[in-house]
Amino acid sequence: MTPPAPSPTWALVPVKCLDAAKSRLAPCLSPAARRGLQTEMLAHVLDELAATPGLDGVAVVSADPDVAAICRRSGARFIAETAVGLNPALGRGTAALTLFGAGLIAVVPADLPELAARDVAAALDDARATGDTLVVPDLAGTGTNGLVFPVARTPRFAFGPESFHRHLSEPGARPFPLASLARDLDRPDDLVALGRHALSLETV
Repeated sequence: MTPPAPSPTWALVPVKCLDAAKSRLAPCLSPAARRGLQTEMLAHVLDELAATPGLDGVAVVSADPDVAAICRRSGARFIAETAVGLNPALGRGTAALTLFGAGLIAVVPADLPELAARDVAAALDDARATGDTLVVPDLAGTGTNGLVFPVARTPRFAFGPESFHRHLSEPGARPFPLASLARDLDRPDDLVALGRHALSLETV
């Protein structure tokens, strides 16, 4: 008997409205620069996910029509956000991907300037082999910068301050540190630590 084909694996990228992105960088970046920064990081994340072996699709959940246009150019599927807030939006995106037949989902934030396809692929390989939910910590070890989970055991999304340990409390969850997912850009110090030479934007 021929074994059943494996269920598809999808990446899910939540994106705020671009005009509201990165408000905590207001002390050093203008509104236009913050929007440009988020657009640049989203393009990088989508490029790396497109290059990740083992991903059957990439979806973005957002309420911003400009993000929908970026998705069309990149080949990502756009899911219109109908709920307010990150965690409800992820629930909406997960429900949509489940209808598409997804068996494994990787939640990848849109503000990871160092994201590398090899790290995403390593997480997917591990999750397939173990069936575990993988929780990727941020540099401080308190926030969550990635989740990989089987759809049959979708976690309660708890993104926000101190989310890492809340996600680890889910059944079958364990930490899975990944260097290229550790650094996000939320505060002026993050921008300095990354190095402005890594960005195509000036702080204006």
